[in-house]
Amino acid sequence: MNVRRSLGISGLAEIATFLFSLLSAIVVSRLLRPDEIGVFSVAVSVIAFAHILREFGVGQYLVQLHEVTRRHLRAIFTVMLLISWSMAALLFILKDPLAAFYAHAGIAQVLALLAINFVVLPFGSPILALLKRQMEFGKVAAVSLTSTCVQVTVTITTAWAGESYLSMAWGSIAGNLTTVTLLSLLRPEYALLLPTRKGLCEVLGFGSKSSITYIVAELGAGGPDLILGRTLGFDAVAFFSRAASLTNMVIAKFVGVFRQVYFPALAQGVREGGNAAELYYRSTSLLVGIIAPLIAVLTLLADFLILFLFGEQWQKSASLAIVLCAAEIFRTPTLLAAPTLIACGHISAVMRCQIFIQAFFLFLLCLSIWLPLEYLVYCLILARIYEMLVYLQALNRNFGVTLSRFWLSSWKSYFLVPFAAAGPVLLRNFTQPDQFGIPIALFLLLSGLLGTIGLLLGIFITQHSLQEEIYRLLPSSVRRKAGKLFKTTQKDTKLPIL
Repeated sequence: MNVRRSLGISGLAEIATFLFSLLSAIVVSRLLRPDEIGVFSVAVSVIAFAHILREFGVGQYLVQLHEVTRRHLRAIFTVMLLISWSMAALLFILKDPLAAFYAHAGIAQVLALLAINFVVLPFGSPILALLKRQMEFGKVAAVSLTSTCVQVTVTITTAWAGESYLSMAWGSIAGNLTTVTLLSLLRPEYALLLPTRKGLCEVLGFGSKSSITYIVAELGAGGPDLILGRTLGFDAVAFFSRAASLTNMVIAKFVGVFRQVYFPALAQGVREGGNAAELYYRSTSLLVGIIAPLIAVLTLLADFLILFLFGEQWQKSASLAIVLCAAEIFRTPTLLAAPTLIACGHISAVMRCQIFIQAFFLFLLCLSIWLPLEYLVYCLILARIYEMLVYLQALNRNFGVTLSRFWLSSWKSYFLVPFAAAGPVLLRNFTQPDQFGIPIALFLLLSGLLGTIGLLLGIFITQHSLQEEIYRLLPSSVRRKAGKLFKTTQKDTKLPIL
């Protein structure tokens, strides 16, 4: 499967998954109180570290291999089985002490249920990693969509039935059982692998560095729940979580789709003799051309989106969401830094970067001992700036990537921001839902439409490299007329990661 087709399938699947997850978040936010959602958020943050150990970087390990044999898959399965089942037992033992630490019995109940996931997931994870290495994203998308549908259905049904914070745990278990079942049906020859001792050292050597990297990253991701839950309370956790949901559901998902295809494609390109720095410059320019305008529009509409999606009880999250969305712009130069370094064998560099970045981020979160939540989010902007600087230094050291060279290749991408933001800014200044009684859904729809039109105009006016990808989606007759209108020629170019 080629890169464009992979991106298309992964993108459509991610959009569908996002819509289902959004539906779940909207319904659950109205069925449960903020403190109930906060209990589940804290439990998930605790268990997230165990999930990283369970995965042990097997996907990245398979991508780097020149050839995958059954022996490699058996070694991976053995490591994951031992780690996953150990994590399940450990979580069950520690559930009561953790519940006592957070002074809420619900933490123990949620952890006991989620431990079930660790028992079943090892039977499907090697198959999923293999499908991604082979870029069979159609099958990956089908599995993901089906399991998401099951998870959302079970979550909403059990929440409606009064299961409170346990409803999201039941949904997670149902979704993971579905995933393992479907993967086993797709590749039955790898569904029941036998454990082995051969090849374990090779898997453990790579997996240990990968696990440390992602444990540190997850410590930062779960830091707001773990630290704010202790310093500011469960309500603050819930408000921060909902404010951050826009970047998690939109920006992070989009970047995740690109990274999912970029990683194996870049590894293949480098193996074939491609220059990593040039591939990075050109690929990042394409990604930033979409992400930077998206961040700008989300920042302008963040408060209205929070109120529309989750209701008036989340008013406090609206102002927080504006700051968190705006801070994301500082990450754009290094969105592809980690997969680029790993694909070229520099997993140790990524590990060091994450240690520095997350240590600084957690330090800022600890300021919540003295600062209220409204002031703390402004401090987190510094964390995004620091993250960019750390990764740029690593890219420069390993590939010779420089900020000046990056700017030369990507300035048009940032120049698209005013084009995309102009329409929503004008609409917000002259027409707001609370002033003229316009339905907020219509206001958001018009803003998104104006932002999209402005972005497309900017792409063709500046002759951004994204125009070549847009031309490919148009009929040949329309393509010729567009080329004459904007005085450009359409070349049969490949995506830079090919």
